[in-house]
Amino acid sequence: MSTTDFMTTAFTVYSSVMSLPDIALNNGYVCNLNPLCNCGYHSVLLTAYTEDNVGKRFFSCGSAEVVISNRCNFFMWFGDVELNGWAKQLVMHLRSSCVEYETKLLASTNEVATVKETMRTMSEELAKTRLELDLLLKEKKQSVEFIRSEMTKLTRGMYDVWNVITGNRMEG
Repeated sequence: MSTTDFMTTAFTVYSSVMSLPDIALNNGYVCNLNPLCNCGYHSVLLTAYTEDNVGKRFFSCGSAEVVISNRCNFFMWFGDVELNGWAKQLVMHLRSSCVEYETKLLASTNEVATVKETMRTMSEELAKTRLELDLLLKEKKQSVEFIRSEMTKLTRGMYDVWNVITGNRMEG
């Protein structure tokens, strides 16, 4: 496997940036103590999770933090640690578990986003329905007032007709 293929695989499999134990990350940017890559950026420290190099740490192009498409082929192993036997299997198993949990977390995050969007849509629909109901209620109240007014007029008219028919005139 060429260095470029290995780096591409490592970036694809595990892309989180890790710093030297004694170098702190500052808001996601690697400290100035990491070696410079061919682009002139400070390199990033990553961990390999390929079958042959599981758990080994290496420096890679720092421009990937800025522009992924312009990455150079800078590569340098960090330290001499090599895992064998059960340690290698353990790291691979733990990595697999991490990927599984990251996948579940992403799915849960997507579900939460979907539920939030559904709730937002339902809230908008509820507000629209409330406005429609308020308008309908106002129209019904106006209709009731109009009908009461007309009934009052009819009642007075009928009372006047009754009085004319029966000869009971009220002086008023």
